[in-house]
Amino acid sequence: MQSDSAPKLTIKRPDGYYQELEWESEVLTIGRDGANDLIIDHPLASRRHARLERDETGYYIRDLNSTNGTFVNGESIKGAHLLHHRDEIIVSDTIITFYDSDATVRGPLPPEVLRAVQEDVRVDSQAKTVLIKGQVLDPPLTVKEFQLLELLYSRKGQVVSKDEIARKVWDYEIFDYNAIDALVYRVRQRIEPNSNNPCYLLTQRGFGYKLVTSSDR
Repeated sequence: MQSDSAPKLTIKRPDGYYQELEWESEVLTIGRDGANDLIIDHPLASRRHARLERDETGYYIRDLNSTNGTFVNGESIKGAHLLHHRDEIIVSDTIITFYDSDATVRGPLPPEVLRAVQEDVRVDSQAKTVLIKGQVLDPPLTVKEFQLLELLYSRKGQVVSKDEIARKVWDYEIFDYNAIDALVYRVRQRIEPNSNNPCYLLTQRGFGYKLVTSSDR
């Protein structure tokens, strides 16, 4: 028998999108088409990709003969698959985690989830995009601007010297530091709420620069 409490789903995407919802309907459809209950706006998702189903026997995910498949905990499924607490459903670039209401206890979200949700600045190296508070920066940064921010993001919270920036961004051992300062200035113009009083891309005088991804440092 099912519990009277609805199970929960969390939806996470690489662009920083995060959502929690209660699974109260008997069926939730998943796919790229706008008529679905859970819309996966990604070219690898089929228009009608999968369906979440619940009945008196339990909770299921059913693949709807999608082109690229539906995965549970990394394994491809065919037809309906019974879900268990904390199972991860993967549809294209989206991870849907199932939380059984009978197994769920109250408590804080995992630290890695909280960090992803709370980051004001995120750099997606694969998509070559920058997100500011969940919104893709548009127009995008130039190549050098992106390379600088990507380097600082990979070492977030740590000071990166101008010498290292010169080597990693320009591939020079000796470099005119004025060009680095100018590049930092341009990036601040794009990502900071107030570039004259930066809260993300910080100067460590005499050492270099560091990136802080949340303004409540």
